Order: sequence, then structure tokens, then C-alpha cells
Amino acid sequence: MKKILLLLILFVAGVQADSVGNVGIGYSKGDNDGDMITAFGSLNVIAGAALRLEYTKNISEHPEFSKEDVSRYGLFATYELFLLPGFSATPKIGLVKTDGEFEFINSVKKVTDNNTQFTYGLELDYYFNDQFSAFLGYTDYGDKLDVKNLADEKIDNLDSANYILGFKLHL
Repeated sequence: MKKILLLLILFVAGVQADSVGNVGIGYSKGDNDGDMITAFGSLNVIAGAALRLEYTKNISEHPEFSKEDVSRYGLFATYELFLLPGFSATPKIGLVKTDGEFEFINSVKKVTDNNTQFTYGLELDYYFNDQFSAFLGYTDYGDKLDVKNLADEKIDNLDSANYILGFKLHL
């Protein structure tokens, strides 16, 4: 009975949604001028509300003082609000798990930090057509990674928020 009820809820949600979901990719410049790429996929649940899985990875390093490997995995609830024809706003809230590993140049020190934070963000979308849109977004990742007193003061400004520019494909 529970399975039938779940299938019925999913069917009704799918019928009410304008699309099944979307996939997207974006580029961001972090707090410490690191280059980051974000990819995500979302599944529309009911009339504008969706669940989104998101992955963010740094693609640049700071060879003058460290080698960084930062990855973020997020699960968000989103809701798309249409403001004007062709424009929408998408607030998001959720949890992000951050994995960071830092290897300091001219040192044998390697530091790792893992944490999970409540986070939020907002995206503004411009629709080119029903299947394709561009977005500008902001995500706050909570507290900065805790490596401040372990090495050079330069690394205490690791990314905790970013502005992202990207594209979405609506399925």
C-alpha cells in the first residue's frame, strides 16, 4: 500500500510540474580568487519545488603556498518563482558537505578538514527558451574551513561563499 501511495504522489507531482527537472553547470570565483566549477541536477517534485544534488570542485591551485583540493557535495530544496516573462528567482536551502585537503609547499604538513553545514543561496534566471536558461547565483557555504593557525596566514581565507554564472538545461 505504501508503494502504491508513493507512486501516486510521484505521478501527480510529475503531471503538475512543467518539466521533469534540470541540469546545469556554472563557473565561480571564490573568496580567495580560486576558480570553481559547479554541476547540478534537480528533480521537480511539485509545482516549482525541486530537490537538487550539487557538486562543486576547485580547479585552480595556489602554487606559491599550497596545493588545495576542495570538494563540496550539496542537497538542496529549491523553489522557482517566475517574476516577469523570461525571468525567475530560485531560492535554495540545504546541507553541504565540504571535503578539503591542503598540502603546504616546502613543508611535510598535510591538513584535511571535513564538515557539513546548513547553507542557503539564490539564483536569478533568464530564459532564452523553454529548455535553456542562464543564471547568476550566490551560495553561502557557512563557516570557513578551519586551517587558520596551521600554516601561513594567507590560507585563512578559503572559500566560504561564491557567486556563480552558468547555464541550465530544462528537461
